[in-house]
Amino acid sequence: MDPPQTVSRSPIKKNPPGKRVNYGKRQMIINAYKAKTNVDPTKSLRKIRQELSKELAIGATTISTTITEYNTTKRVISPSKTRVKKTFHETFNEFHRNAVRRHVHSFWFKREIPTVDKIHHAVSNDNSLPTILRTNLYRLLKEMDFKYSKRSRNSALTEKTEIVLWRRRFLEQLRKYGDEGRHLYYLDETWVNAGECTSKTWVDTTIESPRDAFLEGLSTGAVQKTALFPAHCYVSSPKKNTTDYHDEMNGETFYEWMEGILPRLKENCVIIMDNASYHSMKLDKAPSSQSRKADIIKWLEDKGEVIDKPMCIPQLLDIVKRIKPRHQKYVIESLITETP
Repeated sequence: MDPPQTVSRSPIKKNPPGKRVNYGKRQMIINAYKAKTNVDPTKSLRKIRQELSKELAIGATTISTTITEYNTTKRVISPSKTRVKKTFHETFNEFHRNAVRRHVHSFWFKREIPTVDKIHHAVSNDNSLPTILRTNLYRLLKEMDFKYSKRSRNSALTEKTEIVLWRRRFLEQLRKYGDEGRHLYYLDETWVNAGECTSKTWVDTTIESPRDAFLEGLSTGAVQKTALFPAHCYVSSPKKNTTDYHDEMNGETFYEWMEGILPRLKENCVIIMDNASYHSMKLDKAPSSQSRKADIIKWLEDKGEVIDKPMCIPQLLDIVKRIKPRHQKYVIESLITETP
């Protein structure tokens, strides 16, 4: 008689450490626990836990926790599933990143400097983009090859708020003067150096009339008659070795030039000029931090201020700053007012 053959069986596959035990396995633990307690009610929980751990290949701690929860709640509890939250790297796809890039560029088109706070506000107000924290937006911008660096001198032109308001007031005043029918004279300086004209030039001898020039594309054929004001020219020999003509102009020279121009202007006109230093010469220049204390006190007393107690220079200059707009008069403005 042949001896009985033994069949080898594979070992029980254990639950990997750290892997969540699902609801089905928990129900199987409770069923096995009930079966063992029915067979031997006197068996201790520790003994049952050890036996079930070997039979089911599940950790003893997991079995103990599952049985304890069942004895407390009288039901099998499903394992808590932690929601896997997507990071901003996954949420912001290529389409969203291009939208963020357009928001950054839009600030330069508006002549504003983009900051993280401004960009975050624009991105948050865009309903087509996912929500993102300011810190994560900063990281996203760096991922998109934006670099937070010191601005160079050739950076984009931006404007301060006061400059925008100044320009708006200027345009509104121009519109007001135009509606009143007042003549506007724009004043500025330029220069031409003697000897800069060439004695010879190339001339197309086939062009004999304005019609020929129009047919050759050298003229639009339009004629505009513009009455230019025949202003005086200032002629002088250069005194400074410089290429900037502003260095050859000063307040005294400009004053003399204006004296010859004013009688030729129409009544109730408006003269528009820039803020060059020789345009803005002041009749009574206010003291500055470089002025002597005695000169500051004299200037204030001449303006009716009473200095009846000891003051330091910063205190005196603070009073100067407060009253200066009331006493600020320009040389050219006084000349225009006095000219009949």
